[in-house]
Amino acid sequence: MEHRWNTRTPVALNIAVQYDKLGLISGRLRNLSLGGAFIEINAVGLARHTPVDVLLPAAGGDDEYVAVPAMVVRTEADGLAVQFTDFAPESIATLTSLMSEAGASQL
Repeated sequence: MEHRWNTRTPVALNIAVQYDKLGLISGRLRNLSLGGAFIEINAVGLARHTPVDVLLPAAGGDDEYVAVPAMVVRTEADGLAVQFTDFAPESIATLTSLMSEAGASQL
């Protein structure tokens, strides 16, 4: 049984995950909330409780990314779920912007 504090917004966005032992791993966001996300990715080597940085496009920035610290909370055959672990203002602004854009595109 999952215990989420935030509602997930469906998103289709290419992103990357930074893991020190493997470097950058390309992935695709499936859904996103202020608390976490599900990322379609080849999660080999990313076990539960692994700390990672999720690289998301910066709000309003061209070719700029915000590294949002996270922890892997679940792995599946097609990807992994992460819980964000840092709520710096820049991270919150980026997450809010991406969720807003995704919600607007679904209208």
